[in-house]
Amino acid sequence: MSEKNYEILATESGDFKTTFNKAYLKRKKWEPANPKHILSFMPGSVVEYRVKVGDKVKKGDCLMTFRAMKMNNNVLSPRDGVVKKIDAEVGANVPKDTLLIEFE
Repeated sequence: MSEKNYEILATESGDFKTTFNKAYLKRKKWEPANPKHILSFMPGSVVEYRVKVGDKVKKGDCLMTFRAMKMNNNVLSPRDGVVKKIDAEVGANVPKDTLLIEFE
């Protein structure tokens, strides 16, 4: 009989001895959100951009219109900044968490 390799899983309730399956071990590790990235909040399509690369924007400025669930949504800037890159083309259908706009 082979011996299992146990891992220690630390939680708020204490430490637990467990094993992890291969799928869990190969998963993409969690990373904190990058404040310089605007991501799609759900699957949808890019209707229009109201900014271009190099534009200075203030918190609350409308960056783009994103269509999801048959509704047009205005995506507002969460911060002051300068648009560094626009990553999705107008008309593109994108899945959730797709990078749309990047700030410097």
